[in-house]
Amino acid sequence: MTLSKGVLGGALALILLPVSAQDPESPDAPIASILQELSEDVRVYNDHVVTLANPFMEGRLPGTRGMEIAKEYMEHWFREAGLQPAFGPREEGSDAEGVAPGTSFRQPFELSSTATLTAQDLRLLGGDLKLREGTDYNALSVGKPGEVSGPVVFVGYSCVNRREEYTNYGDDDDLSGKIALMFRFEPMDEAGKSLWSTRAPWTGRAGFARKVREAARRDAAAVIIVNTPGAEDPRIHELSSFDSGGRSQIGGPAFLMSIEAGERLIEAAGLGKSLLELRRMADEGIGVTDLGIEMSLRVEVERKPLIAENVGGLIPGRGELADELVIIGAHLDHLGMGAFGSRSGSGQLHPGADDNASGSAALLMLAEKLQADYRELPEDAAARSLLIMGFSAEESGLHGSRHYVKEPIVPLEQHALMINFDMIGRIEEKRLSVSGIDTAAGMKEWLQPLFEESPLTIVEGRWSGGGSDHVAFVGKKIPILFAIIARLHGDYHTPKDVSSKINRVDAVHTIHLFRRIAMTAITHPGPFEFVGSPPRSRPSGGPVAGAPSGGGARIRVGIMPSGGDSEAGVLISRVFDGTSAAEAGIQAGDRMMSWNGKPIERVSDWLEMLSGHEPGDKVEVGLLRDGAEKILTMTLKGREEG
Repeated sequence: MTLSKGVLGGALALILLPVSAQDPESPDAPIASILQELSEDVRVYNDHVVTLANPFMEGRLPGTRGMEIAKEYMEHWFREAGLQPAFGPREEGSDAEGVAPGTSFRQPFELSSTATLTAQDLRLLGGDLKLREGTDYNALSVGKPGEVSGPVVFVGYSCVNRREEYTNYGDDDDLSGKIALMFRFEPMDEAGKSLWSTRAPWTGRAGFARKVREAARRDAAAVIIVNTPGAEDPRIHELSSFDSGGRSQIGGPAFLMSIEAGERLIEAAGLGKSLLELRRMADEGIGVTDLGIEMSLRVEVERKPLIAENVGGLIPGRGELADELVIIGAHLDHLGMGAFGSRSGSGQLHPGADDNASGSAALLMLAEKLQADYRELPEDAAARSLLIMGFSAEESGLHGSRHYVKEPIVPLEQHALMINFDMIGRIEEKRLSVSGIDTAAGMKEWLQPLFEESPLTIVEGRWSGGGSDHVAFVGKKIPILFAIIARLHGDYHTPKDVSSKINRVDAVHTIHLFRRIAMTAITHPGPFEFVGSPPRSRPSGGPVAGAPSGGGARIRVGIMPSGGDSEAGVLISRVFDGTSAAEAGIQAGDRMMSWNGKPIERVSDWLEMLSGHEPGDKVEVGLLRDGAEKILTMTLKGREEG
């Protein structure tokens, strides 16, 4: 494959450099010169990563046009590599060896439903104020469709921050039947910067979801969020689109209003204050204030099922091993505009270069290389069949991989090994974490020489952790290998995860290593016998290596909270097998919101609650899973029990 002469590679200099600098020998063509000095594999990898992480792909959120293009891109290169369709009806009675090809490269599954805004209306009752749709206001998906009329109350920023001793709500505030009007973001100084955040521009309390949730807890019927005058944020001059608001947090409509419209609304209320003066009062901690006006809000949406698709290509095996299957996978999807899972808030493009254009690009290169390796096998050599698959909807809860293990192309007992790539593009100091080396009997012994031949330093990660697609296979007792960077970077799940930061050279070293690993696994004569959980000693290094548990010395819950998350509750990135959390049914991607009925604001709150427990205690854990509330009962284990 010579991608540098195709979709992007040969055009890279044309895109990034002036016409006069197209000669790679020219001193005015530094990018072209650097690429010429690197290997062909690095140039091809560069083309794939830059393409998949291009803003044109819209952050590869399932259901978007960008994700459709990304799937077409992956399918195209699977075809070019000579892979066969993996899914759909299979030819019965075929004499061909190995897993029989299907008729499609796609495996569709219903993910959820999409909501398209079809009508919206926001008006002041009993007044002359005229508000224009799309200019003065836009409905947000953080609310629900419906029609609500009622009195309007001002609730400042709709924030509660016990650490800062700040609140816009009293203990007895009841917003039943009322429309809560609030400012965007959170208390700020005269320069328009957050009073609470020390690193990011805003804390998690500034997001739409958390603010609306605070109003919903007090039974508000609907909310209006007003862009905040003077805030040091360019978003105050625009109205977010309906689908950038995030999941519904309240039972009625939610709207975003422009500064100009908010100014006219406050003037119509007769408060005698400007919007900026009202903001300064909110900065000090104003409580609920009746504005003496009534408004009517209406939102109509059309819901359609959202169908996601895994993309898979097959290389049939041969000989006595042909009916067994090795899978190499990586998730193709990312966060789109950050409506969920973002560490920076919604409304900004999340390119997902490392997470996981880096792993998806590896699949495309391995497809070609491994197809060539199959062709070079001796005619009498036995080889397992190989499925190379890009999973969809990993970010929203491992949905693509969970669907596959429910509807595999061959029975699960024929699956020998699953290899998963997630974030291999930001390798530092040549350290790559590889988990799962002990999940098959004897696998570590034949892996070790391959690790030693690589220029990378392999950090052995704990196999049972890691909120990525291999988890679905571990749960079915299928051996796995999971490759990921050895240290999580600060750009994870933010708009800063861009292709210019990718370490292309060491990503290609990872591809070369796993090419050798894959061919060894495919031709390995012995069985892949799944091995249960290893002793729970603390392993070395890597973001998936540790065994975080939470709590004091006596209790081990068995979860890993997501680092850098700033929303209310505890976002769970990993659940360890055989622990209290796993047995209670808690999953990676869940968000713990309450503990025995007490709300959880942050991880430290939960750890304090946990410290008073003994092994054997039963607790009720309140979760958010895919936007739905769930209560699970957990029996706490001691550390010696797991």
